[in-house]
Amino acid sequence: MALRLRKSFKSVFELPILANVLCNLRSHHAVLQTSGKAIFTNPPFAFLRRRTNVTQNTFISTANNNVVETTWTRPEGHSTGITVYNSLTKNKVPLILQRENIASWYTCGPTVYDSAHIGHASTYVRLDIIHRILREFFNINVVMVMGITDIDDKIINRAKQRNDNFQKLAQIYEEEFMVDMETLKVLPATIYTRVTDHIPQILEFIQEIMTNGCAYVSPNGSVYFDIQSFGIHRYAKLMPHVRDDPSREVNTEEEKRHPKDFALWKAAKSGEPWWASPWGPGRPGWHIECSAMSSAIFGRSLDIHTGGIDLAFPHHDNEIAQCEACHQTNQWTNYFLHAGFLHLKDDSEKMSKSIGNTVTIQDFLQQYTANQFRMFCLLKKYRYNIEYSRETMQQACNVVQTLSSFLNDADAYVKGHITCQSLDEYALLAKLMDTQHSLQKSLADDFDTKKGVDAILDLVYMCNIQLNKKAQGTTSRSPDVIAAIAIYIRKVLTSLGLEMTSKQGFNSEKSSHVLSQVMDEVVEFRKNVRDFALVRSSNTSNPADKSEVKEKKKERGVLLKRCDELRDNLSAVGIQIKDRGAESTWEYTETKPTNPAS
Repeated sequence: MALRLRKSFKSVFELPILANVLCNLRSHHAVLQTSGKAIFTNPPFAFLRRRTNVTQNTFISTANNNVVETTWTRPEGHSTGITVYNSLTKNKVPLILQRENIASWYTCGPTVYDSAHIGHASTYVRLDIIHRILREFFNINVVMVMGITDIDDKIINRAKQRNDNFQKLAQIYEEEFMVDMETLKVLPATIYTRVTDHIPQILEFIQEIMTNGCAYVSPNGSVYFDIQSFGIHRYAKLMPHVRDDPSREVNTEEEKRHPKDFALWKAAKSGEPWWASPWGPGRPGWHIECSAMSSAIFGRSLDIHTGGIDLAFPHHDNEIAQCEACHQTNQWTNYFLHAGFLHLKDDSEKMSKSIGNTVTIQDFLQQYTANQFRMFCLLKKYRYNIEYSRETMQQACNVVQTLSSFLNDADAYVKGHITCQSLDEYALLAKLMDTQHSLQKSLADDFDTKKGVDAILDLVYMCNIQLNKKAQGTTSRSPDVIAAIAIYIRKVLTSLGLEMTSKQGFNSEKSSHVLSQVMDEVVEFRKNVRDFALVRSSNTSNPADKSEVKEKKKERGVLLKRCDELRDNLSAVGIQIKDRGAESTWEYTETKPTNPAS
């Protein structure tokens, strides 16, 4: 069984988890090799489960005059202090984990048949932000599994178009996806699972569903999930209104007993890849993949399941039905969190390859930075749809620039390069404490990053007002206060996945340190040339002296012009020189796009 563990764990607190994982993986793999049975008797992360007493809450949904009863069991375990919008309940509920400070999380990964676009990126970045919030702000160790679909109709068709092997095609786009995610600073999953590596588990999973009377074999050797045997009233817990929408009717092959039945195993077709099974050669259906792979790792219970809102029906609803039928449970996953989809301006349709309204991640990154895209995602609640346009991206760029500029100004103030009126230390420290409280409260309220960023910007605004007041006479300085605020803001932004590169960041590596020294020399040389060109002189009432100064300024004007050109040229590549009276400083800022979004 091929499982890929991420390279490193966050802290020593995760080491016991890793030890359990490795021990269980060895045992699990041995069972698969020897008998092919007991796939779910000792899943690698079964230790994450906790048997508890439960209380039930019943939610009634109506769709087309049909009553659909959805019973959600509020878990007993360990409260996180967070409330989340649970797609199973359609409201906010407390996030309770089965084990203290450990979250078992499965997320649907890509179908690797083409380059990923920014619609995909928005989902993964927004879920990454939630991952980081749990880890950095609430001290929760997240054990995340991402399933990768590497066999599918789309992959097969694309491989045929290119006269290529489907496995080679899938590998190319999986590797490209991983590079894209790394570039966007998305944390790696703990484990990546591929469908083609889990055929034995999928077969066992299907067999268990059949044993429990919720699946049947068609005359041509396909296996279908039996909606009627499972119970139509139990089906489509996430989106019952979509289930009963005639326009969303799934294909109605004659071999199916009910129009809502869906394929668990597809009988082999000529020219397509296949695997042997008890029902004949074929390959897995799409929905069974995630159910089987998640269960192979976590067993019959899961804390969190995530994906884009477009996957809620039929994919996630079918996952729920399959797992409840296999594990004989009424609640497989405790929380479903769905990210809203990305759409273009004046186009309410989600970005989709089938529609042809996509922008690839690689093309996007030719125009904008990973930081700017992450801020674009932070400025909207994760479960809301998000509009991609020139205006929304410019807003994100402006926020990144505001934050970066403040951090650089704070650094300059602490070093004495900025002089201003005495700061109101009490007001600034009170605002810092209020911001810390507001931010934590916002993140605990269904990960409301929009309110969190607004709180940070309010703090920056207050600081900027005081730093921009010109000094009059003798003033006192408060470098410790500004440093404390800057440290807090930088820590928050870093925890959310933003890399706020500054002059300070240039000193972190040897090559960058050399560049920093070079820039210091360049700025000092430019300052001396600029001072020479400005002909700084003492006040005089002598007309001859004034005339001489005026003549020198005229002669040296070309030097001043060249100083301005140097400043502008460096600004274009992200290095900003600021002339602060008799002092000049430099800082690194992210370059703005030259080709704005459409």
